[in-house]
Amino acid sequence: MSNKLGSYIQKLMLVVIDREEDDDIKQLAWDELSRLNLDLKDFLLKNKEDYMKKIENKKRKKQLLQEDKENVKNK
Repeated sequence: MSNKLGSYIQKLMLVVIDREEDDDIKQLAWDELSRLNLDLKDFLLKNKEDYMKKIENKKRKKQLLQEDKENVKNK
C-alpha cells in the first residue's frame, strides 16, 4: 500500500484482506471504504472544473511568457 493513503484508509484495507478477521468487521470496513470512495468521487467531480481552469490558465500564462521572450529576442 502506498504512503499516499491515509493511515485510516490503510487500516480499513488491512481489515478487509485479513483472513483472520471476523466477517462482520470486514463488512463494516468494506462499507466504510465504499462510502469514502463515493465521497472522494463526489469531491473530485465538484472540484474538477476549477482545477482544470487553473491548469489551463497556467498553461496560457506560460505560453504568453514564452511568446514575450521570443518577441524580445527577435527585436
